[in-house]
Amino acid sequence: MTASLKYSRRIRAYHWITVVLLTIAYASIYIRKLFERGSAERTFASESHFMVGLAILLIVLPRLISRLKEVRPPVMSVEPRWATALAHVTHGLLYAFLLVQPVLGLVTRLAEGKGVGLPFTDRVIPSFFGMHEELAHQLESVHIWLGEAFYWVIGLHIVAALWHWAVRKDNVLQRMI
Repeated sequence: MTASLKYSRRIRAYHWITVVLLTIAYASIYIRKLFERGSAERTFASESHFMVGLAILLIVLPRLISRLKEVRPPVMSVEPRWATALAHVTHGLLYAFLLVQPVLGLVTRLAEGKGVGLPFTDRVIPSFFGMHEELAHQLESVHIWLGEAFYWVIGLHIVAALWHWAVRKDNVLQRMI
């Protein structure tokens, strides 16, 4: 039996759902700045960012488990060792980012003394450790810095995929589509 040349449907679905959720998370936090502080629109954009972050956290765990359990489809070209190592580092950083960013956002919110609203209800899971303004500010600063720094890692990932497709003409990108 020959190995598949694509990732499983599950892994591909996790990947593209994550791409969509990340796009919404980044867009919503930047759209928020278009609205006046305290406005319903700004609050909606901020809450959307937070809820999408939680959705990313919920999907990344089964995604990571699937990725670790399933066999990677082979690449149909020989890669230099440095390129393979860079790909592994980049993927590791992406997964770390997908785990750390939502957790940082959640802990920041809890440190602000805010609870977590449950979607489509008026119920809130209260903050369990009260208001810690300085901690919340520091965590938010790290969250923002990581979000901006990861434009570079995400960009590297996209450029590498396009490089494989357009220049190397191998199956690296096709394995995920």
